[in-house]
Amino acid sequence: MIAVIGSGITGLTSAWLLSKHYPVTLYEKHSEIGMAAFSANHRIDGNIFEFDIPFRTIKRDYYPTLFRIYDKAGIQTRPVDYSFRVESKGSPVFGFRSYSFLGSNFGFPTLDSFRSGKGIKIFYDLLRFYANSKTDWSKEKTSISIRQFLEKNKYSSEFINEFLLPTFALVNTCKTETVGSYPADTIIGYHSRGYAYTPQETAKFGTRDITNRLVSGISNIELSAKIKSILFRKGKPVIQFESGEREFEHVIMTTQANQAYRLLGDYFSKEKEALSYFKYEPSDVILHTDNSFFEKRDVSLVFRVNEKFDKPEVTLDLGRIMPELKGQNLFQTWNPHKIPPKDKILKTAQFERPIVDEKTIHGIKGLANLHKSENRRLWLCGSYSLFGIPLLEAGAKSAMNIAEIITNKTSSELIL
Repeated sequence: MIAVIGSGITGLTSAWLLSKHYPVTLYEKHSEIGMAAFSANHRIDGNIFEFDIPFRTIKRDYYPTLFRIYDKAGIQTRPVDYSFRVESKGSPVFGFRSYSFLGSNFGFPTLDSFRSGKGIKIFYDLLRFYANSKTDWSKEKTSISIRQFLEKNKYSSEFINEFLLPTFALVNTCKTETVGSYPADTIIGYHSRGYAYTPQETAKFGTRDITNRLVSGISNIELSAKIKSILFRKGKPVIQFESGEREFEHVIMTTQANQAYRLLGDYFSKEKEALSYFKYEPSDVILHTDNSFFEKRDVSLVFRVNEKFDKPEVTLDLGRIMPELKGQNLFQTWNPHKIPPKDKILKTAQFERPIVDEKTIHGIKGLANLHKSENRRLWLCGSYSLFGIPLLEAGAKSAMNIAEIITNKTSSELIL
């Protein structure tokens, strides 16, 4: 019997893969599956729509593990218009539009990108970054931050501070300053994958379809689980609940690192040491109908960079992204620089996201070494354990890695 604690994408992937071979019990502290715990329902023209918070998109070249799982589980996806504009100090500095024609998808910079000196600098540096960053990084003899790398290679301040770092702050939902401290290779590996354009896609039938399909073969699901701690007794992990305890052959913890740390008993001192290296930052998300966030609806996302705030404000025009909404005023804003009127707010949520710094690698190596130890029974995985870039792919891949070890099967054999 295997226990999986947590039902975000990592927990769902772990349970889905392992339930093909073992009885699995999935535990979730919320009253709903974790990946859908923050969704919101809203009535539009007499129809009820469920909205994912956060709205999730993925690209086939950036999320290979996740797409393999989705395809095998029968989770359909569809391309979405993820055109964007970056505004700094109230003025557009760069933009990008996506197009679809006869089943093919294309992407091009907007005219705004070439109407100012800032936009031209950003475009030029973006091409240079795609073309040269991997080669330039290979010449480095020591680890440096992405900001140090960009400044050393003489990228413009506009590209660094008004484009790359703010847009990456959305990818990993953290402060712009925090992104600047990321090890350079993590961001170079994510962003410098060449010029080929692949569209952003989202689950065709929403997050609810993802969760329903991934839990379909799980033998037991316990929501609102009240877990107090994880112990180790007579060679096996034991989950201690408020109402008793239960022994398992394996326990897979897919919660955030800080939450796993708090649940582990004194026996797991080495695991707790590894987990202590992982840090988190909070991000706020608001689902609302305030169109003052998006008065010019010619793109689907607007990044607003303002030196008064430590994070960019990013607003998604769901009325444009989701054709079934037919242009309705419905928006999702990350880290708002202003708060919509109360009567326009549909739901608010706060998330903690893993960040990467010079200490993170010690935690990642520590967990990897522990997972190689003989007779391993407790497993720790999540987006944090693989640099967390991008989050959903790292979460799914870390779950795949653990499933391979437990079953002694390859990823191809597991997804057959």
